[in-house]
Parts: sequence; structure tokens; C-alpha cells
Amino acid sequence: MFFLFILIILIFALAIHTSKIQIDIENLKIDTEAENIINKENKINVNLLIFGRVKLFKKDGKSIKLLNNNMDIKILEDKNIEINYKELIQNINIVKVDLYAQISTQDAAFTAIIVGIISTLLGIIIRKPKFEIIPIYSNKNFLKIDLDGIFSIYLRQYIYKLISNKLKDLKNKFFNKKVEV
Repeated sequence: MFFLFILIILIFALAIHTSKIQIDIENLKIDTEAENIINKENKINVNLLIFGRVKLFKKDGKSIKLLNNNMDIKILEDKNIEINYKELIQNINIVKVDLYAQISTQDAAFTAIIVGIISTLLGIIIRKPKFEIIPIYSNKNFLKIDLDGIFSIYLRQYIYKLISNKLKDLKNKFFNKKVEV
């Protein structure tokens, strides 16, 4: 019985350690000159994966409402959760990306500089680059993007922080009680 308990704890720990959120983007087109800036035929799916591959749930990304100040997540109530965006960006794993973009500004020199900066950053961030950034030298501002990609974020750091905060709260609750005599 004890070994079964240890085995369950190990499987649970492995599931936490390998859990990740995966975002699948298919056929996303952004065109600032079109009537509908974002095409309606795109598919954005958000998946929670455990053990790195098993889909625990799948949610349509279009139906997810952006979080506001009235978050109602029972686990996070009354918690001061700080998000380190630098750490979050470092933890994003780009599994697949197919990006085609056209950029134009009213100033040709600025267009060239922006395209160079974006291409350099994407070349550094994406391990297997498959992207094309095209400068369009015209007298108007516009942006056209075609994107297909799979992005994932491992949750282990955030789950471990949440667990350690809970353990600290429990420790403070039990060990900081005043003993009355």
C-alpha cells in the first residue's frame, strides 16, 4: 500500500513537471487595409497537455475572454501573483512557425530599419526559422501577416511557485500561532 502511494505521488509529480499549455494557430491573417482586420477562418486552439503529449483539455481560443481585474479563480484568490514577463518569454517554446509578413510605413528608411530589427529578433528567437518579412516601400502605413504556428509554455515554474506559496502559508499558519497558557 505504501509503495502504491509513493507511485501515485511520483506520477503526480511527473505530470506536474511535464505539464504545458500549447497554442495552435492555423491560417491567422491580419491585414490592416481590409474591412475585417483579422480573418474569420482562422483556428486558434489552447490545449493543456500533461506528460508533454496527453491533452487534458482543448479550448477554442476565440471563445476565451481576455482576463480583467475581476479574475474569479478560486486557487488564486487573495494571492499576489507576480508575472515575470522576461521569464515567461524565455519559457516559450516555438514548436513550429510559418510566418509571412509585409510591412510598410510612410518613411522608406524607417520601414527598412523596422524590417531589419524584426527579422533579426525573429532569427534569434526562432530556432528553426521559417519566416519572411517583406518591406513594402509605399507612401502608406499597413501591415499584413499570415501566421501558422505551434507555441508551448511549460507550467512547472508557475506550479512550483504556487505550491511553495501554499506551503509557506501553511507553515506560517501552524508555526506562528501563539501558545496560550
